[in-house]
Amino acid sequence: MRNRKTASSLALLLLAALALASCGETAKKLPDETKDAAGETTAAATEEPTEEDLRAAIPDNLPETDMQGYQFRIWTRDRSDFVEDIGVDMEQTGEVVDDAIFNRNKVVEERFNCELVQRSVNSSSFNAELTKTITSGEDAMDVALGQVVTVPNLCIEGYFLDWYEDLPYVNLQQPWYIGNAAEALSVNGHAYAMIGEMNLDVLRFTYCMYWNQKIASDFDLENIYTVVEEGRWTYEYLRTLATQVYRDLNGDGQKSEADLLCLSGDPYSAVVTYQYAFNNPLFTIGKDGIPALTFDSEKANDIVTKLNDLYWNTAGAYTKDWGTGAEAWTNGNLLCITNLFQNAEGYRDLEFDFGIIPYPKYDEAQTSYYTMSDGAHGVMTVPITISKPDYTSIILEAMNAETYKQVAPAYYDIALKVKYSRDNESSRILDLLMESRVFDFGYIYNNGLAFVVQELVSKKSNNSQSRYTSMMKSSEKSFKKIIDAYLDLE
Repeated sequence: MRNRKTASSLALLLLAALALASCGETAKKLPDETKDAAGETTAAATEEPTEEDLRAAIPDNLPETDMQGYQFRIWTRDRSDFVEDIGVDMEQTGEVVDDAIFNRNKVVEERFNCELVQRSVNSSSFNAELTKTITSGEDAMDVALGQVVTVPNLCIEGYFLDWYEDLPYVNLQQPWYIGNAAEALSVNGHAYAMIGEMNLDVLRFTYCMYWNQKIASDFDLENIYTVVEEGRWTYEYLRTLATQVYRDLNGDGQKSEADLLCLSGDPYSAVVTYQYAFNNPLFTIGKDGIPALTFDSEKANDIVTKLNDLYWNTAGAYTKDWGTGAEAWTNGNLLCITNLFQNAEGYRDLEFDFGIIPYPKYDEAQTSYYTMSDGAHGVMTVPITISKPDYTSIILEAMNAETYKQVAPAYYDIALKVKYSRDNESSRILDLLMESRVFDFGYIYNNGLAFVVQELVSKKSNNSQSRYTSMMKSSEKSFKKIIDAYLDLE
């Protein structure tokens, strides 16, 4: 798919940058020549640069600017279920991620002689307060971190600056702008909202599967890591497991979380993820830079049919509502659960060994695994009312770069790989997952089409063909309005 090709291009750019950085680091570390016992000239052994070294070596190319105490104002959503990732008032705690956030903020403040200031706004009134403040002409914030599936609809009203043209020190080709996110938010080379590493909740809210290694051993199953790495982790493979892994533990004849199950999770966002895991996004970007609705409705119909068969017709799969599967997973009687990266933090005290794997592929002909981040994560927008776009763009670039260099490695490489997961194989799979995240213009500018799969699967309905047909005309009209509005803003 085209947006995946762009993500691959960005990955190649990153690899090239890392290679250059690696060469630079190696050049710096070459030792002086020495003589061995036989008098032959030799070179002392050198250490290979780590991933963190390579990240740190990528220059952000920002000018060294004394901002004389400039207050960089960040608006965030106030939600009890959110983890604090900006951390303006955070202190060093000895916790790896907290300390990385603290250090990132300190580096940016000291480098540019600025002060990070944060204001939390109630999530339910965030957009209303944001637009009210901007339309009043008040210069009240440098960046607003609203919700990815609601804020972009404000973009077409002209409230925000263009990330390509109005923020001179932002470079969207840098690796701290994630995957194909810039492409998915752009129309004809213009974007009024952006996703970057500063939005750490994009990482936290990435969908994956966890699997219970003890149950796999008890049922004498093939090593699922091997299946994944050999490209055989597909819908059919998972469905076969769902026909084999089940025991009615309480003997009541009714499938529930009190039984030993193969697969569980909610029938909503966790189910939407299959559409992207099976490589059927709503939009791809054409050569003209315009998003095109290339959604394959026939494949979508098949996806709905397959998921209904998996969850409702097999012995071992079970879904019901939000939070489904949590009880069975915690009690150690669930093989696979669909959930988010951040859930690993709550699994650290589990008594059984578990692993992290991607959602399955549609079939073995699909060349890559894919996943998505839940629509609850944040997105960066810069109001048209800011008075110092140079300062704003410098600090935004620095915050995203330092998050990429310091915070993401702390959360991902240290917290997830070492502290929360149980084995080295999970580390390799996590690397695979990080490369597989995709973003979709049609999901971000949500008009309902992206959520038909959860609507139907949650109701055990295979009436997908008529549902997609009934929505397609209005969806095309809605998306055309958004695209035309972008073009008019130019």
